[in-house]
Parts: sequence; structure tokens; C-alpha cells
Amino acid sequence: MRQYQVHEFVLQIDARRLLRADGSVVDLTPRLFDTLLFMVENAGQLLDKDQLLAALWPGLVVEENSLSQSVSALRKALGDDTQRPRFIQTVPRRGFRFIAPVLMVSDDGGTVLAPSPSAPTAAIAATDLLAPTALAPNPPAVPPSPAVPERTQRRVVLLAAGSVALAALGGAGIWAWRSRQQPVAPDAVTTLAVLPFKPIAAAPRDELLEVGMAESLVARLSNLPGVAVRSVGSVRRFVGTDQDPISAARELQVTWIVDGSVQRADGRVRVTARLLNTANGEAAWSGSFDETITGVFDLQDAISAKVADVLAPHLKRRDRSRLAGTGGTRLVDAYQLYLTARQQAQGIKNAGLLKSLSLYRQALALDPAYAMAWSGMGESYRRMVFGADGEPAVVLLEAARCNSRAVALDPDLAEAHAGVGWVRFWRDWDWPGAAASFERALSLNSSEANAHLGYSQLLTMLGRTDDALQHLRQARESDPLSLILLALESGTLAGAGRTNEARERLKRLFDIEPDFWVAHMVQSGLNLAEGKRDEAIRDMERADRLADGSSQAAAALGYALASEGQTERARAVLHRLEALSASRYVPPTSTGIIYAGLGDKEAALSALQRGLAVRDVRMTLVKHDARWALLRDDPRYTAVLRQMKLA
Repeated sequence: MRQYQVHEFVLQIDARRLLRADGSVVDLTPRLFDTLLFMVENAGQLLDKDQLLAALWPGLVVEENSLSQSVSALRKALGDDTQRPRFIQTVPRRGFRFIAPVLMVSDDGGTVLAPSPSAPTAAIAATDLLAPTALAPNPPAVPPSPAVPERTQRRVVLLAAGSVALAALGGAGIWAWRSRQQPVAPDAVTTLAVLPFKPIAAAPRDELLEVGMAESLVARLSNLPGVAVRSVGSVRRFVGTDQDPISAARELQVTWIVDGSVQRADGRVRVTARLLNTANGEAAWSGSFDETITGVFDLQDAISAKVADVLAPHLKRRDRSRLAGTGGTRLVDAYQLYLTARQQAQGIKNAGLLKSLSLYRQALALDPAYAMAWSGMGESYRRMVFGADGEPAVVLLEAARCNSRAVALDPDLAEAHAGVGWVRFWRDWDWPGAAASFERALSLNSSEANAHLGYSQLLTMLGRTDDALQHLRQARESDPLSLILLALESGTLAGAGRTNEARERLKRLFDIEPDFWVAHMVQSGLNLAEGKRDEAIRDMERADRLADGSSQAAAALGYALASEGQTERARAVLHRLEALSASRYVPPTSTGIIYAGLGDKEAALSALQRGLAVRDVRMTLVKHDARWALLRDDPRYTAVLRQMKLA
């Protein structure tokens, strides 16, 4: 039976009826049912009055008032509020938009994201997004151990550090050729970075445009086959006038680098750009542009095309077409709001993430078809989970809606498929589906760091550590200066017992940012493994002070204190988290892990069962996180794993 789930309603297509959550039937006339079905199947799309009249009254001449009456009656049946709509949004003088998230309900009662099929290019079949991926079988479970000896305690906290790290993350331009093109050999290994554009000396700065030019070029050039492009996150630290492109290229470990300058004045944008071969410092291409501000997108398309001519001269027409404005907008105001939103989300802290969500909404109000903004908003919602203890039932539902919309608008947007993978991993606990989405993202852009990162976490959970490290390494190579990726790799190496390599990654991380809380978590685990107990506790306490909104560090501190016999201090941390949970969501695993450290088996099991109910994302770490070893001989623990399809 074909059916959709929309909030608390189920729309049964073949039976032509709408059910409430309690199973009762909502009384709809055939016309109202057809209106609802048409809107659901075109969710997120602006439907003008002519479209609706043609679809619902085919071949008939009716007044617009009939449409208004139908929409009004449908709103009443759904209990919708015109001032704060949950289902149907009125767009003055233009039409209506169905704004609720739509899930397709399968015959077995499961749900999958249901993107809108309204545009021909958005016809994403379920087989494309949900094709099962053969994952290696899980390794044998660790034998139950009622007691945790000292040596195991050290490994437990080492693995905990790795686990915590894993849970945290207009017209054509005027061209002036200045040097000859030098095509790259087709079989060359090609790595590329795009630096933030420098301000022209003595000109008023537009820092948003400086970084925005780089970000837009990264998005376009990432579609070049055989070219690995560093993420914009890696190049943000090179903002300013004194950047040396060759030094930056060495730090970013790339063979080619794009740099340039930009000035915005009197409604125009003046840009110079060049592509440098970092082996000899010579320019393979350079150009100058002078455009109106509304032509900035044509300017970006032109630069991308010229870089592609050098790096991939034999590019097919189909691949070349993907360089132009992938997932983008042609509205300058929406573009600037998007750039600001991306900037706000970088710190992965509550205030910045909330601000970024507000800015994404403003961008999408201007351009509802801006796929990259939908994908970015989905990422901000997902980051709320680990950056601010966001409640999964709320923030991951919104992330799913945003990612579904982005994929519907641009089926070839790798970032959006990565976002779908994260939701399937963290919310749906659909391991093959998550793997398929991450693989789809990587098939579109092999440098998509977020897809490599998600895949690495999934494989870690499934016990495939070597494969996980390979994807984590590829993620870091795509974004070599990313704090979270360096921390993740260090933590995973530590958990695998490769402590020297873990220390090397950690040193690089601290050189970039000494106050990153996840880094202190990883360092604590390493210090404990080396018997430096006091230093390990101090690292954990520092991580707790720096975490700012996430309970993960406090939970790890409480467990470490308990495992060291400092029971009263551990209970003080536990009571702090329990008091906090009275006013906001605190993941059940945060308190449960401390109970496990204190030896309170019943309270720890109760926390895991609550974690199941609320879809606590850290439940995905339970099977291989040795801190839960106390519970492994209990059939209720096995039942938890069975419900997560991990037993």
C-alpha cells in the first residue's frame, strides 16, 4: 500500500483516505483529498494558482475562489494555522507551498525520506537512495567481563576518547590573458586549494565576499573528475592581505592553488585570479574581471571554466556543465545570507548554530530553490546534536526535511546525499541505507569530507576499524586543517593502540587551536594510557570547561573520576547533569555512562533504554565503547543491541 506520513497524519493513496495518529479517519471530500495529495507530492515547491487549477479541475473553467475555498477547508481538516502554518504556506500574490516534512511509508511500516518529484531532474527513485550496501559482518562480541582491571581501565578511557571524538562534527566577464595555458597530464595526481581572495590594498574590505568567492569556486571545482579540492574550512585561516600562496599550498598539501584579489565598489566587483603550479610557483593561467555585483555568479562560472581547461582539458560536456552554479542561486542577497550562515555555523556552538539557521531561512525565503542553502541548514540542524545537545527527535527531523529538499532540487549535490546519510545513520539506525547515501555522495564528489567522516563513523560502529581509518584519512586529506577531523583521527588511532600517530595528529591540532575541547578529551585518553592519571583528569576537566553546551565532556569526566575511585567527585558531575536535564534535553547516555563507571548497573541499563526511546545518537557507540562493559552479561543489554540491529 502506497502511503505518506506527514507529521501526525498518514495519507493512504490507494485507499484514498487520511488517518490521524490514533487511526481515525479524517473526513475529506474527493476534491480535498486530490488537493492534499497533489501538494504532498510536490512538497516544498511553490505551486501557483494556475498549476493548482489545471491539476485539480482539468479541462474546466473555475474561479480562483474555488481554489481558495478548497485550501481553506483543507487547512481546517489538518488543524493548520494560517499565521504559523505547519502544513500549507500562502505566498502572497503567487500561490501556495506545502511545507511539512513528507515521509514515504513502506509496506513493512518503515519510513524513508520522500523527496518531491516535481522537477524532471528531481526524480530520485528509492532504489537510488536506499539500495542496500554489502557491509562486512560484525566481529564477535567482546566477552562479558564483570570486573574491569587497571590495564583495561586505561584502554576503556582511551577508547572513550575516540568515541567522544567520533560523536562530536549577469553578462560575461572581461578577460585579460596574462600567460599561456599549460594543460595537466591526464594521469597526474591533482590536488587543488582555493584561497580566500585578498582585498585590494587601501580598498574597503568585504570579508564575506573574499571567503565567498573561494567557497563558490570550491563547490564548482569539486565536480571535476580526478581533482581533489580542499574544503573551504581548510582555507579560512588564510584570510587577509599577507597570505603567501605557495606557503599555504605546502601547508594544505596541494599541487595547484588558486589565489586572487577582489574589490567591491560602486555596484561593481573587480577581480584578478590566477592558478599556480606549486612545484615551481609559475602561473598556468591568470585573468582579470570587471562585473556588476549581480554578475558575480557569471564571474565564478568563468573562473571555474578556465581552471578546468588547465586541470582537465578533456572534460566531457556533461561534466563541464556541472561546474556552473552547482546547487546555487542567482540572487546576490540570498547568496550573502548563505555565506554568513555558513560562517556562523563554523564554531559548532549553540548561539552560532541558531543564528545560522535564522540566516538560512532568510536566504530560502528569497530563493526556495537554493539547494546548497537547504543542505547547509540541514547540516546546522545536525550539528545541534553534538554541539548543543539538540534533541534528536526535533533537530534530526528538521535535518531530514532539509536534506530531502536539497536532493529533490539537485540530485547531484554530494553534500545533500551526505546529509541524508547522516540522518539515516543517527536517526533511523538504517546502516545499509546510510552506507548507500555516503557512497552516493562520494561517487558524486570523492573529496566530500562530510561523507568520508560519516562513513568512517558508521564503519567504526560496525567494528571495521581499518576501513574507518581509511575514510577518516581521506576526510582529513580533503580538509587537512579541520580541528574536528584531526581530533577524530587522533582519537581513532588512539583507540586502535597507535599512540605515536595519535600524538602526531594531536600536536598538529594544538598548534592550530589549543582550546578545542575534543582535543583535550583525546589527550586525556592518551595520558591515561601512559599512566599519567593526574594529567588525564586535568585534561578532562579542561575539556568540560571548554565544551560550552555539550554534555559529552562532563560525562567522560564523570566516568574517568569514577574509574579512578573518586566517587564523590563523579557523583557531583552526575548530579550536575541530572539537574540540567530538568530544564533541557540531556542525552541519556551522558548520565548512563557515569552510572556505568560507578557500577550502578540498573541505572545504566535504564539510561540505555531511555536512549532507545529518544534516539540518542550516542547509542550508535554503545556496542564498541568499552565503558559499557559492565552491562555486557545482561540480556537487557543484548536486547538493546538487537533493537538497534547490532546484536
